[in-house]
Amino acid sequence: MMKGSGLFFLAITIFLVACDSGKSQNEKELNNELWSYEEAIQDNGEKIEVAPYNESIQKAMSVRLPWAYSPLSIALRVAGQQMIAPNVNMVAKSLSGNELITDAAVIIEKLNLPDDSLDDEYYWIRLKLGGTVWQVAEIKHAWKCKDGRGHQNLSAEKCK
Repeated sequence: MMKGSGLFFLAITIFLVACDSGKSQNEKELNNELWSYEEAIQDNGEKIEVAPYNESIQKAMSVRLPWAYSPLSIALRVAGQQMIAPNVNMVAKSLSGNELITDAAVIIEKLNLPDDSLDDEYYWIRLKLGGTVWQVAEIKHAWKCKDGRGHQNLSAEKCK
């Protein structure tokens, strides 16, 4: 498990890579592919209660933990408190419609989970900036089952 500062620097690195206008074709395709899942995650995913995450952010800010100041680090903590995966992808976009980002959406994809029934897991996380504090506004969680263990589409339906 990463410490708070390690997670913060990982998130900053991911953010800088995501903002790089010189992305390779593969990176652009991955970015587009993940955003193509957004509607399915929102429509078919289970809604996760945000209050415990926002309480955690407040506590972390009171002791100035770095992860609490970055929407990307917060999103990684939301998805990271579940199952570890060998392949994790993340994309983020502003929903603010202007240069000052105060509303953001993040999709986190966890592939090839070490589970006997779950194959891939997806989180759609909306974060809003209230003053100087990022808060989780909404979380949706969906997954795909391994072959022969249930649905292959994004859903919150249990796998077999």
